[in-house]
Amino acid sequence: MPKIIASDSVELNYSLEKVWSVISDFDSYKIWWPRLVNLEIKSENQQVIGTTLKASPFGGKSFSIRVVEITNLKEIKLEYFDGLYRGLGRWIIESNNDSTILTYEVNLDIVDSLTKLISYILPVSKIHSIIFRKIFSNLKDYLKEKN
Repeated sequence: MPKIIASDSVELNYSLEKVWSVISDFDSYKIWWPRLVNLEIKSENQQVIGTTLKASPFGGKSFSIRVVEITNLKEIKLEYFDGLYRGLGRWIIESNNDSTILTYEVNLDIVDSLTKLISYILPVSKIHSIIFRKIFSNLKDYLKEKN
């Protein structure tokens, strides 16, 4: 089955706590995610686990993500469960002296027929990483504004 397997990282010149406060605040995603991806919170849980997001890329098919596990100040595990993909993603956050290393990893099965076909022609894992470079750039800008 065609897959998206990617691991992308960025070094942020902010404390681990500050970066964590943003990546664990799903309401803020609407601000720093690319405008071409309509991101909506479908259900929100006060403990964060169980919070569900739906992403609808412009011109593409939507997919849904659910928070399944949190290790405070270390990791957020996500399940892609509906739409385009099935599989797991996770934010990993690590302190690096005066900065923070933030990584996003995915291991996704592509379940949509058209996207499967496209994956044989286009390097979908690399495209995912290109999109995440934009997400990380927006995140840097957002953190700078909040500082």
